[in-house]
Amino acid sequence: MKLKFEINDISIYRSELMGWAIVWIMMLHFTFTQIKPLGFIAQYGFAGVEVFMMVSGLGLFFSLEKDNNLQHFYKKRLLRIFPTYYFLGIFASILLYQDNFCQYLFRYSTIGFWTGSIYGEWYIPSIIALYIAAPFIKKLFDKKQFFIICFICFAILLASFFIVAKNIVPKGEAHFFLLYRIPAFILGIACAYWILHTISSKYFLWILLLGIPTFVVLYPHHHQVYNYKYFSLLFLLPIFLLTFVSISKFCTWINPIISKIGKASLEIYIIQGMFFHAILTGMIVINPEWHDVVAILLIIISSLLGILTHWIIDKSSITRLL
Repeated sequence: MKLKFEINDISIYRSELMGWAIVWIMMLHFTFTQIKPLGFIAQYGFAGVEVFMMVSGLGLFFSLEKDNNLQHFYKKRLLRIFPTYYFLGIFASILLYQDNFCQYLFRYSTIGFWTGSIYGEWYIPSIIALYIAAPFIKKLFDKKQFFIICFICFAILLASFFIVAKNIVPKGEAHFFLLYRIPAFILGIACAYWILHTISSKYFLWILLLGIPTFVVLYPHHHQVYNYKYFSLLFLLPIFLLTFVSISKFCTWINPIISKIGKASLEIYIIQGMFFHAILTGMIVINPEWHDVVAILLIIISSLLGILTHWIIDKSSITRLL
């Protein structure tokens, strides 16, 4: 077991990273009120999405490296997401939203998200947009257009900083959640490029050294402007990755479980989102005395249902098209 961090560790522990990320997100959504250490960790669970974005970028780079046929690439991505999204969307539309058939199609085609109409959640439409952009971003790396890449990231970060500084977006604005995650996605592609070309981890560590002081400057203002809290966490992404990789190296006994959760993270994300929506709308009411017990149960139930759904879809005839 190598305890020293290497950039290739992000690829080796890719499934585990996704597993820890989705568990962290569920901890945020279901929260903990009595178990204080878990409550402290859970409040930053939104950064689990940064890990998702980063790992997705890394995986897409290697997928394109194996097969650069765009038709094959987009077909695989669509068949990975939409069968699951539409299948689980049936339950959400009936139980949560009471959609008619047209509303169901509009919501889960992701059109609603981009037109300011009804949508299920923000992450799936956002990741689809990044899937579309991935081949073009990878081409910039292949052509070593690093100045353009850095300029894009800097422009996005500057725009995000301006938006939160001026408090332009309302609390919880979903489209902003995508905007400031784009650099994390590009970092994932960069890490894959560094791995492929056996480049030193120093660039990753430089980002870490630059990110910490940026976080320190931004975070104290989160009580003034809501979105500062989440925007500032982006700059700690390298720390989160190092932490989860270190846990995976030390606690090898839990890796098979976390890896299985990571491989079913898409399904788990959608299912836990249904429970989260039901809690927010009062469809599920949790007794304060039993809050933490119920939170743990919901994490376990969401994980098990997600793994089962992933297995069912994986065994269906749809996946033979991949």
